Formats: sequence, C-alpha cells, structure tokens
Amino acid sequence: MNKLQTFMLKHPYISIGLIMPFALAFVLGVFSILLNIVLPILVSFWFAGWIYTAIVGRPINQYYQRPFWYIRYD
Repeated sequence: MNKLQTFMLKHPYISIGLIMPFALAFVLGVFSILLNIVLPILVSFWFAGWIYTAIVGRPINQYYQRPFWYIRYD
C-alpha cells in the first residue's frame, strides 16, 4: 500500500487519469438513474395530480398551497 501511495504522490496526473474512468462510470450511472427513472416518476406524479385537480374541480391554488394534497391535514 505504501508503494501505491508513493507512486500516486509522485505522479498525480497519471493517478487521476487512472481513477477518472471509474469515477466517470459511477457518475454516469447515477445520472442515468436520476434522469431515466426518478425524474420521469416525479413529473408524472405532478402531472397526474394536476389532471386530478382539473377533473375533480378543485381550485388549483389549493394544490399549490398544499403540495401533499393527498394527505389529510385535519
């Protein structure tokens, strides 16, 4: 382990160059999950709530004042 640390301290650009592809793969995976799964779920949930309030006839101000409109506050 000391040899690896010594090498990394002597050659920082080579070390970062070797670590960067793994870090890039990790970041791309996280962003892929966020953009392809989490964001569409949040947008579709918001859109479904907006359509629900339009069909039921509730005022849209109530939807914005209470973002968790599906939970009873009483």
